[in-house]
Amino acid sequence: MSSAASQALRRLKVAEVASKVFGTTFNPTGERTGNYILRQNFRGENMVRYYPSQVDRNNVKVPRLSRLVGDKLYDIDEIDRLNAIDKRRARGKGAPKKGEGKRAAMAKKKKK
Repeated sequence: MSSAASQALRRLKVAEVASKVFGTTFNPTGERTGNYILRQNFRGENMVRYYPSQVDRNNVKVPRLSRLVGDKLYDIDEIDRLNAIDKRRARGKGAPKKGEGKRAAMAKKKKK
């Protein structure tokens, strides 16, 4: 063996022993292992707490966002949206009715 090859072999053995001593992974070929992901703290429990399951969301949504009155189910968000549209229309800021927009007004001028 040449001295360069023996030095390279010695470096590999030192790196292997160092990885055992310091608790790191020995990867002489430099392949991607994904070890950086395994070193991270497990965050599954926090994610479950942050994003409740679909069943929990459905149980929370119905009583809080909707009210059951007789046979009809009223959605508070939809009622708020319709009220906001009515307020804008009262100020003249709402969307025009179908056939009364800018394009329809231009077409009526051309016909006259």
